[in-house]
Amino acid sequence: NGKIAINLKENDELIAVKKTSGFNMVLIGSSDGRMVKFSESEIRDMGRTASGVRGIDLNPDACVVGADVVNDDDNILLVTENGYGKQTKVSEFRQTRRGSKGVKALNITDKNANISDFKLIGEANDVIIVTDSGMIMRMPITQISVLGRVTQGVKLINLKDNQKVSTIAMIKSDKEEVASDSE
Repeated sequence: NGKIAINLKENDELIAVKKTSGFNMVLIGSSDGRMVKFSESEIRDMGRTASGVRGIDLNPDACVVGADVVNDDDNILLVTENGYGKQTKVSEFRQTRRGSKGVKALNITDKNANISDFKLIGEANDVIIVTDSGMIMRMPITQISVLGRVTQGVKLINLKDNQKVSTIAMIKSDKEEVASDSE
């Protein structure tokens, strides 16, 4: 049966759960290229079934694509629906208030489209990019440029027809797997 962990309002969806220390920085990204970075201390303690507080003020046509616990020395990977992406240093995002519109994280154009997903790179060596039609591609993080906050990114994957990137996953490459691939 389980326990109710959060009450969701209509059209809301739980997209991330992260362990924190109580003193972390939280980064939330929206599909329209905005990111809000705020101190976790801005969120008050609540009961188990509470709906929570607003993390980011979304434009009417936008949705949240990711959330993570970050430090200023971390890098994040942003990937757009049309297969463009970039690494950006978290320190490039100024700290804002919880519930604000945030700052521009990516220059959205017709060529690259909206942000599909973003992930904290952490100790990952590779990224797996997954499209809405089931195509999967793996590539080393080192092949993706570290670019500024207000750039549009570089082409990471060639998409066919009307394919869109649906999600990404960060993984550590296995040394044995790399060795066997090169044989």
